[in-house]
Amino acid sequence: MRLKWPVLIIGIILWGVLPAKAQNNAWVDMFSYLKIKHLQNTGHKIYAQAENALFIYDDDAGEIEKISSINGLSGDNISNFYYHEGLKKLFVFHQGGLIEIVDQQKNVFKSPELSYNTFIPLDKKELNSIFADGDLLYLSTKYGISVYDLNRNEFGDTYYFNDISGYANVKSVAIFNQKIYAATSAGLFRADMQDNLIDQTVWTKIDNNSHWADLQIFKQQLIGVLGQKIFKITNSGFQEMLSFNQTISGLKINQYLNIRFAHSIKVYNQDLILQQSFPDNLFPGDYFYDAVDLNDYIFIGTKKQGIIKSPVNQVSFESIHPDCPLSNHAYGLDARTGILWMSYGDMRGLNPYPIYREGLSSYQNKAWINIPYEDFNISDVCFVKINPTNTGEVYFASAKNGLIRIKDNQIDRIFNQNNSPLTMLETDGVRVFDIDFDSQNNLWVTHTPNPYLLKLKPDNTWETVDLSNILTNFSHFRGTTDLLIDDDDHLFIATEYFGLLGYNPKTGQTTFNKNGLHPSAYPLIKTMDLDKDNVLWVGNNDGLRILSNPADIFDNPNTEFKPIKIVYEDAVQLLMEGQNITKIKVDGSNNKWIATLGSGVYYFNEDGTKTIYHFTKDNSPLPSNDVYDIAIDGSNGMVYFATLQGLVGYKGFATEGGDNMDDVYAFPNPANQKEHQFVTIRGLITGVNVKIVDVEGNLVYETESKGGSIQWDLTAFGKYKVASGVYIALITNEDGTKTQTTKILVIK
Repeated sequence: MRLKWPVLIIGIILWGVLPAKAQNNAWVDMFSYLKIKHLQNTGHKIYAQAENALFIYDDDAGEIEKISSINGLSGDNISNFYYHEGLKKLFVFHQGGLIEIVDQQKNVFKSPELSYNTFIPLDKKELNSIFADGDLLYLSTKYGISVYDLNRNEFGDTYYFNDISGYANVKSVAIFNQKIYAATSAGLFRADMQDNLIDQTVWTKIDNNSHWADLQIFKQQLIGVLGQKIFKITNSGFQEMLSFNQTISGLKINQYLNIRFAHSIKVYNQDLILQQSFPDNLFPGDYFYDAVDLNDYIFIGTKKQGIIKSPVNQVSFESIHPDCPLSNHAYGLDARTGILWMSYGDMRGLNPYPIYREGLSSYQNKAWINIPYEDFNISDVCFVKINPTNTGEVYFASAKNGLIRIKDNQIDRIFNQNNSPLTMLETDGVRVFDIDFDSQNNLWVTHTPNPYLLKLKPDNTWETVDLSNILTNFSHFRGTTDLLIDDDDHLFIATEYFGLLGYNPKTGQTTFNKNGLHPSAYPLIKTMDLDKDNVLWVGNNDGLRILSNPADIFDNPNTEFKPIKIVYEDAVQLLMEGQNITKIKVDGSNNKWIATLGSGVYYFNEDGTKTIYHFTKDNSPLPSNDVYDIAIDGSNGMVYFATLQGLVGYKGFATEGGDNMDDVYAFPNPANQKEHQFVTIRGLITGVNVKIVDVEGNLVYETESKGGSIQWDLTAFGKYKVASGVYIALITNEDGTKTQTTKILVIK
């Protein structure tokens, strides 16, 4: 055992010194709250811990309140939590050691002492259980026991135990009759509380068995779990109390003794008389993580259903959780006209492994619609596309099992090797990659093995396209990474080795281009999007390139991809050079959202020379800096970010152009230059001219809309901030037949 952690990190934790990122009303919590790992009964409320967020269920009012990265939590996976009723503070313990403290006003403060500690290996910084003794928490961790002072918000002593691996894993701690007990991987230990507990010699090993777990106080006696049995622990030995035919996963004691197994719960009263039993076959395929009781109801934390609430004296069930998607493993997105669809597969490196069987989710009319995996039994669903002419029809591509069609939120059809030209790839299944619609409402499908490109027509008939003349080295063709169709129905296919493939359905011409892609020896394109100036933006794991007028590659295959050069600190640099880019999306203002692995999300202006926003998990509610997909709803400006730690939405400003300008408005209005960086004008038609003038008619800004909105940075042509006063936006289409005005009040 050792003394406190090194002095250089002590004192980091002062209440309020390290406030977390503040709640931002521009962001929307879209996390999953179905996997509930830990529960706590606080009198009339149940606190529930999901993977990287929590919610509070008020049993009296029947209300639910969420606490997530939108409120300021880090978004990291949570290992445990504790709510102190007296202090009115919620303590959230994250994997990796970070502790966050949430006060009554939902302000979040960080306590990073353990996360900064390099003395303890990272894989040991995992919290197994918590024992509260007044204002002290005794934390059972994989490295030992740490004492945390709730009043001072800092760590005290740490007690280490040794086993053959070095650090003994402490699974549970309890204090009883002035003695402290520790169930560890090195056995069951006991010591007197008045002793110097950092001295290893004061601890006595009272049993060598390494499987002791879950020490609890029940009816003025200490009990503990050992395999399939519960024992009373006394100074003289161990007395068996209950025995079962399966391993006990844990105990929780409130009014009742709640005994949890992997798939079942048994509830005993204070006299150890069985009151209720939830058998294994009650919820097939589910898993029980925790159970507490409140007001003669049992609350069970499950893997798939949030909290299950049931009366102690009868078998009836209610599922309690916030409205949410099925999983946090967000991978593929598409959004259109107020509808979002999401898939949970994983095609990193074109290899669908491990297998994900998560189902599908959609956000519509401010509510979630979930289709569980059991409804269609298709795994590894990675890509999604909403039919632009019929938003009730949605297609999903599976990297293992073909193509799924949904109509009106129901599984309509599954296309595979039995009913389509899709073929099996030996033992790897029917591998469908990216999909997209053309102007004739044909769905184009990239696929491996041959045929590599297929077309599903609106009448449900198929056509295949032979790409063998350009895919000469089939051993390198493991699949495609992106598919894009322009307004003239040219197909552009991104690949891992061949750069950009092109196919013109009108002429049957095929081509490819990798000239200028970096690195040249590995011409990978991971993502691409075509902007409103007909410039193709492409990204890979080493940076960004652009290709003007990409259809030119059919006549000139040597057209060159070029980097974007920017000047930073008097030096010329290449935009996004060295960044691992996962997704590029162009919004209604022709600005670019670029997602990365490791650096969050960037938002650039039209030509990439100005960074408007750079969102990371440290300055925004993003739960991870690894972002895999972006979806933009052009009807309302919402932007969605998919990470493997959950989905979040951002209330963006850019919309697609409408048919008229009856609803033109500017916001924020009034605009305070101390608080607002931009004013957005919405409700525009694509291509209109927007002039902003002061009350004397002096022009301060002019632009052309690329979609349904524009942004003004409150400057006179970018040179200086405008003065306080009223400004007028004069909006006119090209021939002057449609005009509109709106006023903007600017305050310094």
